[in-house]
Amino acid sequence: MVIHLPTPEEMARWDQLTMKEFGLSGTILMENASRAALYALRKEFGSLRDSSVMVFAGPGNNGGDAFALARHLFNLGARVLILHAKPQTKYTHDPAYHLKLAVAMGIPCYYLPEYEFDALPRIDLVVDGLFGTGFQDMLRPAAQNWIKSINKLGRSSFVLSLDIPSGLNGTTGEPMPVAVKANLTVTFEEAKLGLFLPPAKEHVGKLVTSKIGIPRHIKQNNPASHIALAPDLVRLLPEPAATMHKGEAGHLLVLGGSPGLTGAPMLAARAAFRSGAGLVSIACPKALTVSYGAFPEVMTIGLGDGENWSAACFDALQPHLSRFSAVVFGPGLGRTAGAEEFLERYTRDPHRQTLYDADALFLLAKRPELLKRLGPDAVLTPHPGEMAGFFGVTPREINLARARFAREFSFGHKVNLVLKGAASIVAGHQDPVAISPFCAPNLAIAGSGDVLSGVIGSLLARNLPPLTAAQIGVYWHGYAGTLLAGDFPDRGNTPFEIAEHLPTALKEWKKCVQLKIS
Repeated sequence: MVIHLPTPEEMARWDQLTMKEFGLSGTILMENASRAALYALRKEFGSLRDSSVMVFAGPGNNGGDAFALARHLFNLGARVLILHAKPQTKYTHDPAYHLKLAVAMGIPCYYLPEYEFDALPRIDLVVDGLFGTGFQDMLRPAAQNWIKSINKLGRSSFVLSLDIPSGLNGTTGEPMPVAVKANLTVTFEEAKLGLFLPPAKEHVGKLVTSKIGIPRHIKQNNPASHIALAPDLVRLLPEPAATMHKGEAGHLLVLGGSPGLTGAPMLAARAAFRSGAGLVSIACPKALTVSYGAFPEVMTIGLGDGENWSAACFDALQPHLSRFSAVVFGPGLGRTAGAEEFLERYTRDPHRQTLYDADALFLLAKRPELLKRLGPDAVLTPHPGEMAGFFGVTPREINLARARFAREFSFGHKVNLVLKGAASIVAGHQDPVAISPFCAPNLAIAGSGDVLSGVIGSLLARNLPPLTAAQIGVYWHGYAGTLLAGDFPDRGNTPFEIAEHLPTALKEWKKCVQLKIS
């Protein structure tokens, strides 16, 4: 199952094609949206009879959805008040039609800019239909005040947002600069891109996606440039055969470790075992191999003569490289001149299935000319700080346009990319770009990225396509993070505990998907 995440522009195109080419009118689409919102609302809110409802209707199509919903609420016995953002005579086309019906039913309507919010009685339900996904600009002061009024009412009222909480940018999820904080957001046809990005999380509440009649062929012929990683990904994981041997599960090599940073390769190795790798080896400077003596499951390859990376370390590695199924390169590598020399030698003829992480990414940003050597099967897993190094910007700038930077990098360099963080981005060489549904605070610790590298590395070693391995790995890692919250609700877990939760997370993930099928 693919979960589409259209941008506002893509959604608008679907709407226009549905109306102009398919022939379904905007009036009917609005009616469908209002009925879909009503259905979701009744499931969450319960009986609406005798409930007091305040409907905020904006100046555009989102306001039309709100007018139509107000009519249904009134029919169910709710006491409804409509506050409209522009004079009634200024509404045109489909919103005007639904406003006319609401007025004909006798629903009281007031011009929002003139409405006084002082000494309001308690409101049971607030409907936010001010601004839809087409809104992109900074809110004007009056609109900011309307949203602040909704949020004030929301302290004691249930708040329903139609399509998107008003004030959120539909592409980035950013408040502009304020946004409604909803208990329930009913988004129409497909969830919009901004709703899946971290800035929107505290505003959306429960997200329900409701179909409104956009024909399937229109979406297929005009696909969204973004999708959400879906639970069905687990079906792409090969089931272990009863007669399998360790070689069939792949042999992963972890290249990394330096003085004071020997734990990172071990985290990747542990995660690789916990996610199904048959064999795992760590290759590091020879003097550091003693650091792994307490872990009998991990094999080691000592490189060179000391504790530092150098070009000579690659000479020692090269005869062994072809016997590995995949490579994770970078955890704890360090940023020395010797590590840079090793990277330069490695990238002359790299293992085809290589994941680059951590200090390998820092050095690649320092030597961007090496990127063209990596090949189309390479996977890079930067966090926003590492990504910022490639673009010469700040991590904050990366986080404000995560999907755009991820697409630009992966498309431009023809590599597979995981931009880590809340709602991680997974991008290949072409659209769609995928977004993780998980924002798990238990994963926000040092070493979590090493665990993710081990998971994806183990999947590469099992010969999954690189982009598929990255998508499954990100979802699996995120799912484990949500399970950890059960045992560590205030965080406090270690990265080893993330790795230890991986088998349980896979079991629960499969169970969840099976329950949905049955």
